[in-house]
Amino acid sequence: MCGIAGIIRLKECVRRQDIERMTRSLAHRGPDGEGIWLNDNVALGHRRLSIIDLKTGGQPMCNEDETVWITFNGEIYNYRELRALLCEKGHRFQSSSDTEVIVHAYEEWGDECVKRFRGMFAFGIVDIIRKKVFLARDYFGIKPLVYYVGGDVVAFASEIQALRQIEGIRLDLDLQGLDQYLWLQYIPAPHSIYKQIKKLPPAHRISITFDGHVSEPEEYWRLEFRPDHRKSEVQWTEELQAVLRESVKAHLVSDVSFGAFLSGGVDSSAIVAYMAQELGHQFKTFSIGFKEDEFNELKYAELVAKRWGTKHHFEIVNPNALEILPELVKHYGEPFGDSSAIPTYHVCKMARKYVPMVLSGDGGDEAFAGYHSYFTWMKYLEQPPVDNRRWWWGGIYALMRRLLPNRHPLSSPFGASLENWLSCINYMPTHVRRRLWRKEFKCVTENRLDLFEKEFERVKDYSNSNKVQYMDMRTYLPYDILAKIDAASMMNSLEVRTPFVDRKVVEFAATIPESWNIGKDACGEWRGKLLLKKTLEEYYPHALLHRTKMGFGIPIIKWFTTNGALNAYLHEKLLNPHSIIFELFEPEIVKQLLDRNTSHQIWLLLFLEEWLQLHRSEVNCMG
Repeated sequence: MCGIAGIIRLKECVRRQDIERMTRSLAHRGPDGEGIWLNDNVALGHRRLSIIDLKTGGQPMCNEDETVWITFNGEIYNYRELRALLCEKGHRFQSSSDTEVIVHAYEEWGDECVKRFRGMFAFGIVDIIRKKVFLARDYFGIKPLVYYVGGDVVAFASEIQALRQIEGIRLDLDLQGLDQYLWLQYIPAPHSIYKQIKKLPPAHRISITFDGHVSEPEEYWRLEFRPDHRKSEVQWTEELQAVLRESVKAHLVSDVSFGAFLSGGVDSSAIVAYMAQELGHQFKTFSIGFKEDEFNELKYAELVAKRWGTKHHFEIVNPNALEILPELVKHYGEPFGDSSAIPTYHVCKMARKYVPMVLSGDGGDEAFAGYHSYFTWMKYLEQPPVDNRRWWWGGIYALMRRLLPNRHPLSSPFGASLENWLSCINYMPTHVRRRLWRKEFKCVTENRLDLFEKEFERVKDYSNSNKVQYMDMRTYLPYDILAKIDAASMMNSLEVRTPFVDRKVVEFAATIPESWNIGKDACGEWRGKLLLKKTLEEYYPHALLHRTKMGFGIPIIKWFTTNGALNAYLHEKLLNPHSIIFELFEPEIVKQLLDRNTSHQIWLLLFLEEWLQLHRSEVNCMG
């Protein structure tokens, strides 16, 4: 796992200090080494965390005649198979690294090489003969890639903070991106908090010529749900077990020691089970707990650790954990409202004391329909029409869509519409945001979530749960879950691998019929991950597999209450006359949210205030 950076200057040669500053700002991502390569107006930088080929895997790396150079972040799990194939085609290798496999794969297959890779990756390849830089990001967005276009500079990096190191660039606050943050708790690609910085979406690639022309991002792969209704329960459980076992094995390729995150939930417990069987020896597991019982899963994590004989480590997170907030703000690069970033940081910090790499259960909820939002969605869709008012309300809604398309952009107020899905997942509804923004900025609440509309149109023929699983795969997973784990782990120079977020696993999961994943229990309540839980029954008791899902959030609803440990801290941050958020928001509405202890909305404002405090002087345009 590493940090990458690159820059093209259009009117002059790149100065070495340009790429050095960018690269050194990523030192936490790669404490084991630094590499710089310059060629006239193009330069690459790299920070290395050594996991594979510890001696000869340094970067930037090139081919034999030095016409192709790469800076690469990630791991290619099928690199040995690709290496053998490329050797058959006449390629010769100087190292045993997966990085060099990408170089030769690009020589052999050009931009199409990305379709050959199994793994997590973000890379920049300089092709001197074709005078271009080729950028690509993995299928699910496990590894980040952001790029800046403005003035006489085009640049890319693993993190926004590396782009800030470039002298003379302009950064304007994107208020529509900020409104999306309030809506979703993250800013989806291609947007960022800055108008000049874009995120490359997952499964996309772009090319940048040496004279600064940036192509439109091109999608090279897209998940499709194609349920197979022919298999029996025994066939499904056997095949799922084989797919997961193989994925865990592939993700264990490493030249260093490793462990696993273990929350005590179904997903991490599955990963630990298959690791234990594959390794056949003791390894380390890591958990985070809370004093508040309704948020604490440690007893379940300890049960799993005991079952497999792991060397288990755990810590208790208390309200003082928020002291890390300014550091989180720095590394996330833009406002990020998922409060589970706090325990994620702490479990990464603990794990790094013992190992440089861990496996994680992230992605299981999306693949096997495990989120509470799916149950809310399914429950809503089974409700019959309330009365005969439905016909006239539908007519009014259709009229409003024609008259005010920006305010009523979605398909239908009833059934499986995008509007109804957004009502299940939004953190600050439009009517709240409209009251919150100052008068001169309220128009930003009329912006449309183009990404969501585009993706929801693609799933109109899917089953109800497949619709929202797909939506989460394309939005929530890359821009919240994976962004969170990448930033928290890289802050601590820890590599995290996610066997559930694997092309083979996800494509297999997309063939599972809805009824095998999600359904009602004996009490009539919706439950998910039915097939996954069935597959794990030989390892774990019913009480562990079928207990109520807890998630990985912090108990902010208790910490933020009037008598909570952080109430005075909130007032100091958010109701201070010098708080920067008041340049954007109505003070009275902020106070109302605080008085009502709307904890998740308060967290969004708290993180934003910290971000504005840190970066206010760098932003040229607040409005």
